[in-house]
Amino acid sequence: EEAAEIGQIALKTQQFGLSEKCPGQSYTNAERTHQELDDLVAIVEMLNEIDFGYEASRERIDAKKERVVHYMRYSVGLGEIDHRALDEYTGD
Repeated sequence: EEAAEIGQIALKTQQFGLSEKCPGQSYTNAERTHQELDDLVAIVEMLNEIDFGYEASRERIDAKKERVVHYMRYSVGLGEIDHRALDEYTGD
């Protein structure tokens, strides 16, 4: 459930931006994303309290980041995203 909520706010943020506040909401999309991430971390902590044993894997995290940058480059080549988004992340 928490992961689905993160996906939902991520899509809204992609469409409307980090600083947008949905009508009737008190928080920006960035703030709402932070709240949803905290909710997910709370669930992971609860699972770990009953011996779930999750520890973040730096290797998997770094590999995911590499894949994201790869597909960002592909999207730039297709003209789907502005190269500045990639440049901002990679420092190019």
